[in-house]
Amino acid sequence: MTILIKMTTLIKAVIAVMVLAIVSTPLHANRILDGKKAEKVEVRHSMLGFRDTLLFYTFKGQQAILVLSIDNKDETFPVTGKVFLFDEKTTDGALKKWINNQHSDGLFPDIPEPSSSVELPKGTCKVITHKETGATKNPGGDPSTFKNYQVKFSIGKFSVDKKFKLTEFTDSAEVHVKSK
Repeated sequence: MTILIKMTTLIKAVIAVMVLAIVSTPLHANRILDGKKAEKVEVRHSMLGFRDTLLFYTFKGQQAILVLSIDNKDETFPVTGKVFLFDEKTTDGALKKWINNQHSDGLFPDIPEPSSSVELPKGTCKVITHKETGATKNPGGDPSTFKNYQVKFSIGKFSVDKKFKLTEFTDSAEVHVKSK
């Protein structure tokens, strides 16, 4: 009988440790963020006209968004990036509202807050090529003409232990630079 009680106690302890391990391990640990499979939203202007180009990559089922910014002050096109992670219960619709509020007039008051964010290290985002494709009048208040560019860039592999792994990918975007 004593051995049976000790075995029962041991089994309960093992189950308690297993439950604790499962509960304390984030469900989205090591999220795989594959830029080739991500849904992309590209924003090049605001109500005031052309701006830095913003790219929002949503990774289906990962509750994560990569935000890239391509500066439009001149033809050097510096690219910076930041990964935002959200709670696993965050819906695709809520992520779309969050994206909208990052570049518009904040229509949605009930957007999710990221659980964490990580800036991509310098050198992770690189411009490969750029090509002028024409010129456009600014659609906003400033009547200036802007040169249109197609900018091709690469994003290098980057990971944060037990949070996410961003895969390497290339993409392109349109950027408008004010003519001088």
